[in-house]
Amino acid sequence: MIRFLQTTSVFAMLLMATAGFAQPGNDLCIDAIDINSLFSTEVGVQLEEGPFSNEEATGEAELAAELTDIWFDVASGETAPTIDQSVWFSFTGNGETYQLMTFKGMGSAMYANDTQMALYSGTCDDLTFLQGNDDMMPFWSSANGWWYSTVSFTAEAGVSYWVMVDGFNHYEGDNYQGVAEGSFSLRAMNTEPMIERGVCDNARAIDAVFEDGVIGPFDDSESVTGLGVDYEADMVGTACWNDDLDDGSVWFSFIGDGNSYYLSMNQCSSNGATFVYYFAYDGQMAVYRGDCNELVPVACGEDFDEENTQYWPVVGIDTEEGVEYFVRLDGFHWNNGLYDWSAEGTFCLTAEQSNNPINVGELVQSEFEAFPNPTAGGVTITWSDAATHADVTAFDVTGKAVGFYPNVQRGQQHDLGLPVGMYTLQIATENTSGVVRVQVQK
Repeated sequence: MIRFLQTTSVFAMLLMATAGFAQPGNDLCIDAIDINSLFSTEVGVQLEEGPFSNEEATGEAELAAELTDIWFDVASGETAPTIDQSVWFSFTGNGETYQLMTFKGMGSAMYANDTQMALYSGTCDDLTFLQGNDDMMPFWSSANGWWYSTVSFTAEAGVSYWVMVDGFNHYEGDNYQGVAEGSFSLRAMNTEPMIERGVCDNARAIDAVFEDGVIGPFDDSESVTGLGVDYEADMVGTACWNDDLDDGSVWFSFIGDGNSYYLSMNQCSSNGATFVYYFAYDGQMAVYRGDCNELVPVACGEDFDEENTQYWPVVGIDTEEGVEYFVRLDGFHWNNGLYDWSAEGTFCLTAEQSNNPINVGELVQSEFEAFPNPTAGGVTITWSDAATHADVTAFDVTGKAVGFYPNVQRGQQHDLGLPVGMYTLQIATENTSGVVRVQVQK
């Protein structure tokens, strides 16, 4: 009996060892996992599935050439990236537009969160490459998931699509050498495509944002809109833009109600329930009045806080009741010396009402301070301007507006009611505006 138990135990261990080195069931395109359930037909709905694993998966070297300059794990002396441990997924298009991304879902754990993604149509025997992505934002910390991957596309009804997800190959020179492997999840957001919104005359009305506070999600990716860099574009009203280029601007419109607002862009959720991505959240914004044939600049927005890599735009406007306004939103033109590209992706627009007139064209310089800093939650805000009250909006490190505090009195302590973290406070008095960084500790 004892010998039988020992033999059985050894046999079980051998089975476990064999299972540990088994390839994933979706290692090959022909065995792709069906992910049709990810794709809602309702704009603004985001669905998730996973976790999935690429551990012990094989790669498809024959597909690498089409991913040159799209995936960046290129071996020394080579031009094409490597496809090392890839797994496959499939779905059928339904005519809607989506942003699809990998992410760290519940139960997921992958080295450096470092995936690569490619999207194809056709059949496994005859794949047509559509687009791919290596990193959401390679310049930010991998600890926050910025080395995950994302693609935006309109899924043509009835067409078969295939998604390949691979692990990045960390070659010699990194702290880690080897292929990123482990588990990851997938999520897809149904978005409103900004196709045909590339001209003022077809501006998308956004009056609802001033009631609801947020509107979207919209997608201005070139793969969705067909809009690229326009070197002949009229750049009136964009003097604050740092690139002086139109990278496929999209247009919105609204009718003023006589109130003052801060208009911005973010990732569509203030509570983490959903998440969409715009490259570096690096938008640029300009606001006009008049008509599309004779636009009059009203406000311009570039980076909220460039020093702290908070690149989303914020513009302040005093609206006049009954007057039509136009909003032009563009992505910053990036250049790292080797490649250049346009910031693009999926985003929402947000509006925060201000109780103080903004008078953007007449702002005076003022110094802002918040103390204690770090704080357990309560801060006293001061400024050099003569105004006694200010409106304060708190943004977290991802650009979400997480708190709005109207009529904050200068020199009086105010409880922010925020969890532990780093925040940027946007402060606006009747004469000036500015930002301060605050760390909340418990």
